[in-house]
Amino acid sequence: MESDTDEVDKIIEDIYTNYNGKRVLEAFKILNKLFSNIINNPEEEKFKIFKKSNINLQLKVLIIKECQDILKSLGYTELDEERLIFKGDIKRLKYATYSMKKKINDIEAILEKQEREEEEKKQEEIRKEFEEKNKILMEQKMEMEKLKQQCLNDRREVAQKKVRSSVANDLKFGAKEVKVEFQCSGGGGR
Repeated sequence: MESDTDEVDKIIEDIYTNYNGKRVLEAFKILNKLFSNIINNPEEEKFKIFKKSNINLQLKVLIIKECQDILKSLGYTELDEERLIFKGDIKRLKYATYSMKKKINDIEAILEKQEREEEEKKQEEIRKEFEEKNKILMEQKMEMEKLKQQCLNDRREVAQKKVRSSVANDLKFGAKEVKVEFQCSGGGGR
């Protein structure tokens, strides 16, 4: 049994080490579910058989060569071209489930930490962007205040100046009135 558990541990560790955490997590969860169904219902044949054509198994488990190795190592054999059947030892299945659960917990902790770090990084980027925009707004506000103050100073300066009359030449507009008197001499008029 010792070498059997070593083999299972080695395959699980290889999968854990060589593949993306999310991918491994999906594969281990599916395998864990398959194995748990057999462990919890050892007398029911329906849980011992699965179709290789199942799309979830194909895309998430069977695509990883080491997952196929673990199935063989635990006692799965081909029933026919389409189906595998479990004919192994339940104790080995329990051990594999236990080992995978530990790895599932490890992966979930790592993924949670990564998500937390990514979220913190996003929050930091948002904070920096906010600070930059706030700095620009404050600079604009200070410039506006400076312009307002300049306008007020200009108004005060204009208000303090005495208004002087223009010192220009007197202009004379209009016609010059000349009084003309005509004298009539006796002669020719009516």
